[in-house]
Amino acid sequence: MAKKFLDYKDIKSFTRVANYRVDIPLDYIVESLNRYKKDYNLDMDPDFQRAHVWNEEKQIRFIEFILRSGQSSREIYFNCPNWMGLRNVGPMVLVDGKQRLEAIRRFMADEIEIFGGYKMSETDRRCWRVSQTLKFNINNLATRAEVLQWYLDINDGGVIHTSKEIQKVRDLLAAEK
Repeated sequence: MAKKFLDYKDIKSFTRVANYRVDIPLDYIVESLNRYKKDYNLDMDPDFQRAHVWNEEKQIRFIEFILRSGQSSREIYFNCPNWMGLRNVGPMVLVDGKQRLEAIRRFMADEIEIFGGYKMSETDRRCWRVSQTLKFNINNLATRAEVLQWYLDINDGGVIHTSKEIQKVRDLLAAEK
């Protein structure tokens, strides 16, 4: 039996990309998050996020990767209904990037050492202040169901999540529908 031809229009697209993108230098990450918490009631730990999974070694490796100008894994995704609309109102929610942001927060707070024993306070920040950034992507999806679907679009292909972690979000999405 011959296979049916796969037509492009039969392929369901992912959730639309964030409509706002900005590069945030590493030394402004924590300040930016604090501003989002104050102004938009940012939830850094929504119920669909997986539990803390990065140990300190993985956090150190990520910070060293960034400081060496590694380019992947620099995208952080948020959602805030009506973002860039007539009223910038929350709540804002972190959709993807929790582990990376926690590693940066710990480094900026001098809680972890990099490159064999250096804390952030012992590094020359001038060499990476502007060139080392994360890209914050802020979408303006209107419903929780859309946000849960976006999380699944981002994390259910190529990113290592357990089937239990993915099922948890599928169950949350089913409950929203």
